[in-house]
Amino acid sequence: MLERLDYTKNAKSRQEWEQLLLTAGLRTDPPYTAVYGIYREGQLIATGARDGARIKCVAIHHDYRGGTVFHELLSGMIHDALNEGVNKLFLYTTSDAVRSFEQLGFRLIAQIDHGICFMERGTPNIDDFILSLSEQRNHYEREHGATFGPVESIVMNANPFTKGHRALVENALSRSERLHLFILSEDASSVPANIRRRLVMEGTADLSGIIYHPTDSYIISRAHFPSYFLKRESDTTRTQARLDAVLFRDKIAPALGITHRTVGDETDDAVTALYNACLAQEFQESIQLSVIPRKQTADGKSISASRVRQLLLSGKLDEIEPLVPATTFRYFKSPAGEELVRSWKK
Repeated sequence: MLERLDYTKNAKSRQEWEQLLLTAGLRTDPPYTAVYGIYREGQLIATGARDGARIKCVAIHHDYRGGTVFHELLSGMIHDALNEGVNKLFLYTTSDAVRSFEQLGFRLIAQIDHGICFMERGTPNIDDFILSLSEQRNHYEREHGATFGPVESIVMNANPFTKGHRALVENALSRSERLHLFILSEDASSVPANIRRRLVMEGTADLSGIIYHPTDSYIISRAHFPSYFLKRESDTTRTQARLDAVLFRDKIAPALGITHRTVGDETDDAVTALYNACLAQEFQESIQLSVIPRKQTADGKSISASRVRQLLLSGKLDEIEPLVPATTFRYFKSPAGEELVRSWKK
């Protein structure tokens, strides 16, 4: 029977769990919402973990592979997630395990060489997401008319929206009459998703040709790209970044007719720099990638959202004014903006 493992407080349980992962060629991969196990005659024979909607660290003792234990483990984990209101699940696996996961309702949505696959289970799924993007585009074109020529795209977190982000948008629009602007949906940042989206839209309201999109779980999401948020540079991060790029290239870009993508140059953040490199690798001959130097202030310093947050935390509100659009500055001068900054200090 499947049970949750109290591996943090029980040394014996933790040792058994780590040993089973080791024999399966896996390593621990925190954080975890829950860690699961199945015992037979006092021996841990199967384990798996979940971080929110992401399943990971699935290992079966070699004596029990090929039987019903895998199905028992995953079925139990799926049931437990559903009981907690998690209706969509994601996982990485190798190509030889895809069929086993498909039998439990998972679906392959991206794959790179060496057989690394990204799968999902539940609804709304990738098809629903693509349909919603297409509907946004169609609605915009009914209102403003269709366009021809290059179609640009940008993905941004905008935590918060700065003049650097604004310069990126202006640069992309200098090459295209249409820009699909994706704003990260997840609340994994200092500025909540709804505020980030609002500040992006307010800060670009005078520009034409922009269609604003959410990213859901399919572009730089913790569900499939946790290293981006954990800022962990590793082979795993490269795999996650390449899968993110392939998903954009093969599913999202074709649905919207995207031909170009613009990113900011990155010299300080190794994970974002690696991500840009993976985009360049996977976009060859399909999407033209433009890497734009960071916008700088008069004193030669690069504008970044992290710099803006540091100034806000230091109480130097007036010093962010040269770094952000008037709409962003106005928000952080407001009672709501002041309260948000206070919440960062708690």
